Amino acid sequence: MGDNFNKERIIKNTGLLYLRMAFTMWLNLYATRLVLKNLGVDEMGVYGVVGSVVGLFSVFTYGITSTIQRFITFELGKNEGNVNKIFCSSLNIIFLLSAFILILLETGGLWVLHHHINIPEGSKQAAFWVYQLSVVGSLINLVSIPYNALIIAHERMGAFAGISIIQVVLSCAAAYCLSYFHDHRLIIYSAFLFAIGLFIRIIYQQYCQQKFKTEVSYRFMIDKDTMKEMGTFAGITCTSGIILTIASQGIILSFNLIFGVAINAVYAIALQLKNSILSFALNVHKAIAPQITKTYANNEIEKHKRLIYTGCKIQVFMILIIMIPFLFRTEYIMQLWLGEVPPYAVTFAQCTVFISLTYAFFEPIRTAVLATNRIKHFMLVPDCFYLLAVPMGFLIGKLTNNPNYMLISVIIMDVVSCGIRTYIASRVSAIKIREVSFQVIVPCCVTLGLSSIVCYLLSTITLTSIIGISQLLLANCFVLLIIIYVFGLSSTERQHLHSYILLKRNSKCQS
Repeated sequence: MGDNFNKERIIKNTGLLYLRMAFTMWLNLYATRLVLKNLGVDEMGVYGVVGSVVGLFSVFTYGITSTIQRFITFELGKNEGNVNKIFCSSLNIIFLLSAFILILLETGGLWVLHHHINIPEGSKQAAFWVYQLSVVGSLINLVSIPYNALIIAHERMGAFAGISIIQVVLSCAAAYCLSYFHDHRLIIYSAFLFAIGLFIRIIYQQYCQQKFKTEVSYRFMIDKDTMKEMGTFAGITCTSGIILTIASQGIILSFNLIFGVAINAVYAIALQLKNSILSFALNVHKAIAPQITKTYANNEIEKHKRLIYTGCKIQVFMILIIMIPFLFRTEYIMQLWLGEVPPYAVTFAQCTVFISLTYAFFEPIRTAVLATNRIKHFMLVPDCFYLLAVPMGFLIGKLTNNPNYMLISVIIMDVVSCGIRTYIASRVSAIKIREVSFQVIVPCCVTLGLSSIVCYLLSTITLTSIIGISQLLLANCFVLLIIIYVFGLSSTERQHLHSYILLKRNSKCQS
């Protein structure tokens, strides 16, 4: 397709996604503060650890999401693709998979909840109902996957952004409404989130039926050739999901067994912060990911590589805008956010925010490899290595009795596994290690080093107050943009930037 690579659409969609983020990030952070205030540390920890049990048995969602998103987008990128065949086959497989997951959750999941989770005696009944609502909610999300994948593949980010804003506003309202209840707050909060998830699921389906009527026209069919290819892909990604879920949930359970639910609450807060800041960068990825897959499907390799390398750099730069000032004012920002900051929350927040750089850098590379369908070693080898983070973290936590050291060991394993994955990606996709090193890693490291020095100097002359943080953020942003332009962008990227600005200026003059 001639429009697989479209800079105008990328910029437009990125703008829409940042508009979405302007609402969702701050409301999510505020909602976390409300939930912590209304539930308390222990009940919030219970909610997090119960959710981890559901996550332990919903690993199939990870694989099926990646599979459906890749194949629908790839089909759209081809000159003559049959998207409806992929959509219907995917939906029918999901119906069968949902029944299997339900059996697992209501047998093995309940056994883990009752016998292997450290939950306070007074919260066990609430934990049971939270679990049941989470089970049904996860199945609803599973059925929504083909619809969400279709919206993203068509790059309808306006709809995606609008529906996401509705969801986060409702979630924030649910957290606020907890203050009006005196009993069973944990169950009520879970019921609110379940109802919101169901409502959002209906909106996504209705939108797809109106905008992509032919593609979502349902019929019971499973194309054998398509399913064989998708089944192999899904099998590998599901196995990867199982390994990653065992690792991530194992880390959560290790924190629980060694330090109790209070540290689970702190870890949940840190992950919430990391995800919010990471979303600041991944908005760019959501805008370019469909075109990374489509350009590969249509054999536009040079455009494909340009999207990958530029996407990696821009996402890291977006993280730096927030991360660097945050690291110099973490404690004060956490006080503004949470009010009363739990022990270890500051260190946990700093560590998890720092690791978001790795995720931001890596996502375009991951999308490029998924597009090739050569994913076996890329997915499984680094994941198996990352499993070592669980026993290593548990051992360090036991020996030091300090959750900070345990978290640092986990982050080190995360970084190393990402390096292994990048090397394998260079063997199976269009990217090359030398190109990644000189076109992405070196400019990002130079930008990080120079901006950190400048931000440190700025932090010594600004006040520790809301006004001071605003000044630090604005000054860092201004200086960072200069550093990015001089050291972060290649000469070709600067030329493209100049051309785009000149084009926009001329179009405004003509209008």
